[in-house]
Amino acid sequence: MSDVEQAKQVLETERKAVLAGLAGERTAAERAAEEQRRWRAEVGSLLERGRAVGLSVAEMADALGISRQWTNHLAKQTVSREMRKRAATMQFGPPMLQPREPDQP
Repeated sequence: MSDVEQAKQVLETERKAVLAGLAGERTAAERAAEEQRRWRAEVGSLLERGRAVGLSVAEMADALGISRQWTNHLAKQTVSREMRKRAATMQFGPPMLQPREPDQP
């Protein structure tokens, strides 16, 4: 086997190893993303409850162990999401009129 063929074989083996590693990391990233979605939903619910009982952003940030800015961002996202849900169920415009029966002669 020539040096060129050997180098090609090494590169192809490395290429396959990198692709396999990336495919494995994709699975790990999907799990991490799902865990983050679950965490955000749980934290959002707790932040909403905290606001309802009068907790300040600073108190909630200290409890979470994250910055006030990030806590405020999460809380605003929760409120915005809830408002979008409520707005989607509302009907706007004039009420629907019932058709009238024609007058009898």
